[in-house]
Parts: sequence; structure tokens; C-alpha cells
Amino acid sequence: MNMEISLLSLVISTLTSLVVLIIVYLALIGAQVRSAERTSPGAGRQIILAERLKPILGLMPLPEALFRRWLSEIGESRLAHSGIPWSVRDYAAFRWLLLLGSLAFGVVLGIWRGWDLVGWFLAIGLVVGGYFAPQMWLDWRVERRQMAIDNELPYFMDRLTLGLEAGLGFETGLRRIAERYPGLLGDELRRMVRQLDRGHPRGQALEELGVRNPSHDLGAFVAAVRQTDRLGTSLARILRVQTELLRSRRRRRAEEASRRLPILIVFPLVFFFLPALLIVYLAPPILHLFLGR
Repeated sequence: MNMEISLLSLVISTLTSLVVLIIVYLALIGAQVRSAERTSPGAGRQIILAERLKPILGLMPLPEALFRRWLSEIGESRLAHSGIPWSVRDYAAFRWLLLLGSLAFGVVLGIWRGWDLVGWFLAIGLVVGGYFAPQMWLDWRVERRQMAIDNELPYFMDRLTLGLEAGLGFETGLRRIAERYPGLLGDELRRMVRQLDRGHPRGQALEELGVRNPSHDLGAFVAAVRQTDRLGTSLARILRVQTELLRSRRRRRAEEASRRLPILIVFPLVFFFLPALLIVYLAPPILHLFLGR
């Protein structure tokens, strides 16, 4: 009995120290990220944090079965679309580390609560959250990047079309626009310009630009530029027509989002607003009825 108690206390102390070490290490990385953001404000906070975590993830042991399963779930292209500078193994190691940390923290919380109903609920909730949260975060990043590029692309194409109509070449106009273009699309354009400076062919740089980003509109722009290179047609005219199509698509997406809004309002209205109204209006007569006053 004493041996079992000592073994249990050893396991609890080990898990607690592991959780504390993870929290301290993440706090130190967060401080480094803040200082790195001041020196390079163009880089995203999550990107800097991912680069700081990459050496640790490379040393993390990973079960081979889980790695193969998560590799089949996401793939290299999905991870590239998220913009995180990780390999699939780094992402799987991050997911495994988060699952182990949530499991350890859930066990500590359950023991602290004495494994009552709340303790079991917190422990199971932490484990489930640690398993599904990385995938939800990855999907959110891909969707956010696609939305950001789709919103910024018509303005970029307008500037590029004006430069081409003024007599600039494609690469010259691209360099001038990308130099100070803000946002995620500006970062991707500057990365493409750096590839051109290193001697990459324009077709290869355009293809990698489309592969790195999940936007279908950006893929259409890349296809139009490569088609004009192959056929020798006027790029400015094609971009002008394509810009109008992109604006009409964005307007249609905004109309679809506005039509979905009443459906989304129903859930908070039913679960939060209506119960409060029922309590306000029905509580006084029910109390009057039962108390007899």
C-alpha cells in the first residue's frame, strides 16, 4: 500500500513538473516573440512562435502510428497553405506534445478535485481539446489566409494593371508594388520577388506562389500570367477583366454571408436572450402564485 502511494505521488510530481516546465518554457518563448516582433514587425506572432518551437519539436519522440494517421489527415499542401514553417513531422510532434500536456494537466486537475464529477469533466475536456484544438487551429489559419488574400487581390491587380498600361514590364511593376504592399499578400509578393532575384524562372516562382496559398482567385491570377507568357497576349487587358470578376465574386460572397446572418443569430437568441426574458417576465407571477402574495 505504501509502495503504491509513493508510486502515485512520484507520477503526480513528475506530471506536475512537466506541466510547469512547459508553461515556463512557453512564457520564455513568448517574451522572445515580443522582442522579435519589435525588430521585425512584418512577421506574424504565430510564425515567430512556430520558428522558436521548431528545434524543440525536432527532438520530440513521436509514435509512428500517430504520425502516419496525422500525415494522412493533413498532408504537406494543407500545412503549406497555413503558412506555418513546419514540416508534417513538426506539426505531428506539436500535436503530440499538446496532447501529452493536456493529459498531464487533466490528471493533475482530476486529482486536485478528488475525481468528482467536475474533475472528470475537466480532465476529459482538456484531453479532447488537446486532441482536436491543433486541427481546428490549422483549419482556421487556412481559412483566414484564403479570406485575406481574396480581399486584397483586386486592389493589387488594379495597381499592377495601371503599371502595365503605363508601359512597365510585369516584373518591374511587381517589384514596385510589392515593395510597400501591406498585409499577407504583400509578404507573399515580396517572397516571390526574392525568388526572382535569386534566379528562379518566373513560371516556377508563380507556381510556388499558387501552391503556398489556398486562394482560388490567386490561382486564377497565376494561370492568367502564365497563359500570357505562353501565348504572348496582352496581360493588362486580361487582368482588367479578371479584376472585375474578382470584385463580383467578393460582392456575391458578402451577400451570401449577409443571408446566413439571421440563421446564425437564432442560436444565441434562443439559448441566451430568450431564457433571460422568460426569467424577467415569468419569475414575478410564478413567485406570486407559489408564495400566495
